[in-house]
Amino acid sequence: MKDTQKILDQVQELENLRGEIPTYVYFGGIGGRNLVTTRKSLAKVPNSPEVDILLSSGGGNADDAYRLIRTFRSKYRIVNIIVPFWAKSAATLFSFGANRLVLHEFGELGPIDAQIKKDDETEPEGEIMSAVDVQASLTQIEARSREGMLEMFTKLRSEDNEEILKIGRRQLAEMLLDYSAKFYQPLLQKVETVELGTMARILNVGSMYAKRILKQYTETEPEKIDKLISFLTYDCPDHGYVIDYDVLRSYLPNVMKADTEPFSPDYNKKLSELSIDLMLADIGDVIGFVKDLKKKVEAVEVRALKVEPKNETKNEKP
Repeated sequence: MKDTQKILDQVQELENLRGEIPTYVYFGGIGGRNLVTTRKSLAKVPNSPEVDILLSSGGGNADDAYRLIRTFRSKYRIVNIIVPFWAKSAATLFSFGANRLVLHEFGELGPIDAQIKKDDETEPEGEIMSAVDVQASLTQIEARSREGMLEMFTKLRSEDNEEILKIGRRQLAEMLLDYSAKFYQPLLQKVETVELGTMARILNVGSMYAKRILKQYTETEPEKIDKLISFLTYDCPDHGYVIDYDVLRSYLPNVMKADTEPFSPDYNKKLSELSIDLMLADIGDVIGFVKDLKKKVEAVEVRALKVEPKNETKNEKP
């Protein structure tokens, strides 16, 4: 509770620096329960021109990420999404819909390859794997097969090879194809076609939402949208790979640093303190307008103070 109170105090100071613009706190997963919480809290306030959303999330459901940004964009004309620490996976999708995507130095987005829990007889909790892993493995097999074919064909047909084979190109190609097929057959047999299709579908859901959100809510060039989605889906080496301002600025026109207008160096300094505390704190889901959240925390603390421990005394015999 103390960590939550401290963080909300910092958020309140950030809101004060922004004047009349309300700050919405979204520290938690992207999912149905938090989506309902957000819709209920937004329904209680009148429409206003602008909102700041402080976002810290490890991700969640891609469908709910789209529903969430649609909810905010229908409520506000200007939606500023500020990332002091991280916004990964589905939270990256959500942040793509901002009018202004504001990143602190430590703020980062992430790849949009979904994390899938795979049934495993040896692991009771199941094994977590990336949807892109199977795709990448197959791509590596295909690429290595082509390289091996070309390398062997070139070597055997080269005039510099003292042991050049007196064999026609067609016959040689058929021999190499047969060799390559037999060599990679055991590897390909390990690829489950159903699993491959499932992973491809899951990846497609994330990339389609990314394209839809960027086209619907930003002025990003179509070519840059395609390049960004391809990079985030297939080119990142790990699910935790850091996508920061320096990477995003070459793709997105709406990404900016937290020390530039309409924000300020003072805002960025306070955001730095919040970023560090978010890295260290374990506060669970904190969803809502900062003023409402502070009232709830203060009410809990007051109730806790009113609860007095009972003093039990034994009746002593005279």
